[in-house]
Amino acid sequence: MRVKKVSTIFIMLLVMGFSAVILSGCRIGGPTNEAKETIVEEEQKETPVATLEKYNQLEKGMSYEEVSDNLGFSGTPMSDESSESNHKTYAWDGEQPKSFLTVTFLKEKLSTKQQVGLQ
Repeated sequence: MRVKKVSTIFIMLLVMGFSAVILSGCRIGGPTNEAKETIVEEEQKETPVATLEKYNQLEKGMSYEEVSDNLGFSGTPMSDESSESNHKTYAWDGEQPKSFLTVTFLKEKLSTKQQVGLQ
Protein backbone atom coordinates (compact mmCIF):
# COMPACT_ATOMS: atom_id res chain seq x y z
CA MET A 1 0.00 0.00 0.00
CA ARG A 2 2.78 2.41 0.95
CA VAL A 3 4.64 1.73 -2.34
CA LYS A 4 1.54 2.51 -4.36
CA LYS A 5 1.04 5.80 -2.46
CA VAL A 6 4.70 6.80 -3.02
CA SER A 7 4.54 5.99 -6.75
CA THR A 8 1.31 8.04 -7.10
CA ILE A 9 2.95 11.01 -5.39
CA PHE A 10 6.03 10.61 -7.61
CA ILE A 11 3.90 10.57 -10.78
CA MET A 12 2.00 13.66 -9.61
CA LEU A 13 5.26 15.52 -8.90
CA LEU A 14 6.62 14.48 -12.28
CA VAL A 15 3.51 15.77 -14.08
CA MET A 16 3.62 19.03 -12.11
CA GLY A 17 7.32 19.43 -12.97
CA PHE A 18 6.70 18.98 -16.70
CA SER A 19 3.78 21.38 -16.53
CA ALA A 20 5.95 24.00 -14.84
CA VAL A 21 8.64 23.64 -17.52
CA ILE A 22 6.10 23.93 -20.33
CA LEU A 23 4.28 26.88 -18.80
CA SER A 24 7.48 28.76 -17.97
CA GLY A 25 7.94 29.38 -21.70
CA CYS A 26 4.44 30.80 -22.08
CA ARG A 27 3.64 34.46 -21.71
CA ILE A 28 0.23 35.63 -20.64
CA GLY A 29 -1.25 38.77 -22.20
CA GLY A 30 0.23 38.77 -25.70
CA PRO A 31 2.63 41.34 -27.13
CA THR A 32 3.30 44.66 -25.43
CA ASN A 33 2.13 47.94 -26.95
CA GLU A 34 5.65 48.57 -28.22
CA ALA A 35 5.71 45.17 -29.93
CA LYS A 36 2.27 45.83 -31.46
CA GLU A 37 3.48 49.17 -32.87
CA THR A 38 6.52 47.48 -34.38
CA ILE A 39 4.32 44.81 -35.98
CA VAL A 40 1.99 47.46 -37.47
CA GLU A 41 4.96 49.48 -38.77
CA GLU A 42 6.46 46.38 -40.41
CA GLU A 43 3.13 45.50 -42.04
CA GLN A 44 2.81 49.05 -43.36
CA LYS A 45 6.31 48.89 -44.82
CA GLU A 46 5.53 45.62 -46.58
CA THR A 47 2.19 46.75 -47.99
CA PRO A 48 2.71 48.73 -51.21
CA VAL A 49 0.51 51.79 -51.70
CA ALA A 50 -0.28 54.14 -54.55
CA THR A 51 1.30 57.59 -54.29
CA LEU A 52 0.67 60.86 -56.09
CA GLU A 53 4.16 60.67 -57.59
CA LYS A 54 3.46 57.25 -59.10
CA TYR A 55 0.00 58.37 -60.23
CA ASN A 56 1.55 61.30 -62.12
CA GLN A 57 3.82 58.86 -63.99
CA LEU A 58 0.87 56.98 -65.48
CA GLU A 59 0.26 57.85 -69.12
CA LYS A 60 -2.49 57.20 -71.61
CA GLY A 61 -1.84 54.11 -73.70
CA MET A 62 -0.09 52.14 -70.94
CA SER A 63 -1.12 48.51 -70.50
CA TYR A 64 -2.40 47.08 -67.21
CA GLU A 65 0.97 45.35 -66.73
CA GLU A 66 2.86 48.63 -67.21
CA VAL A 67 0.58 50.41 -64.72
CA SER A 68 0.94 47.59 -62.17
CA ASP A 69 4.71 47.54 -62.59
CA ASN A 70 4.86 51.32 -62.17
CA LEU A 71 2.75 51.22 -59.01
CA GLY A 72 4.53 48.15 -57.65
CA PHE A 73 1.47 45.95 -57.13
CA SER A 74 -1.68 44.65 -58.79
CA GLY A 75 -4.92 46.59 -58.82
CA THR A 76 -8.31 45.44 -57.61
CA PRO A 77 -10.77 44.87 -60.46
CA MET A 78 -13.73 47.24 -60.21
CA SER A 79 -15.49 45.87 -63.27
CA ASP A 80 -16.35 42.35 -64.31
CA GLU A 81 -13.15 40.98 -65.83
CA SER A 82 -15.03 38.25 -67.66
CA SER A 83 -17.27 40.77 -69.39
CA GLU A 84 -16.98 41.24 -73.14
CA SER A 85 -16.76 44.99 -72.63
CA ASN A 86 -13.75 46.89 -73.93
CA HIS A 87 -13.70 48.89 -70.65
CA LYS A 88 -11.98 47.53 -67.54
CA THR A 89 -11.47 49.54 -64.37
CA TYR A 90 -9.00 48.81 -61.56
CA ALA A 91 -8.29 50.54 -58.25
CA TRP A 92 -5.14 50.86 -56.15
CA ASP A 93 -5.25 51.94 -52.49
CA GLY A 94 -3.24 54.87 -51.20
CA GLU A 95 -1.52 55.23 -47.84
CA GLN A 96 -4.19 57.34 -46.15
CA PRO A 97 -7.66 56.01 -45.36
CA LYS A 98 -10.03 56.51 -48.29
CA SER A 99 -7.18 57.47 -50.64
CA PHE A 100 -6.95 55.59 -53.91
CA LEU A 101 -6.55 55.82 -57.65
CA THR A 102 -8.59 54.26 -60.40
CA VAL A 103 -7.57 53.54 -63.94
CA THR A 104 -9.90 52.65 -66.79
CA PHE A 105 -8.55 50.69 -69.72
CA LEU A 106 -10.19 50.84 -73.13
CA LYS A 107 -9.12 47.98 -75.38
CA GLU A 108 -6.44 47.11 -72.79
CA LYS A 109 -4.82 50.57 -72.88
CA LEU A 110 -5.04 53.24 -70.18
CA SER A 111 -7.71 55.71 -71.23
CA THR A 112 -8.58 57.60 -68.01
CA LYS A 113 -7.14 57.87 -64.52
CA GLN A 114 -8.46 59.47 -61.33
CA GLN A 115 -7.13 59.83 -57.82
CA VAL A 116 -8.56 60.78 -54.45
CA GLY A 117 -6.43 61.87 -51.49
CA LEU A 118 -3.05 60.58 -52.68
CA GLN A 119 0.03 62.19 -51.21
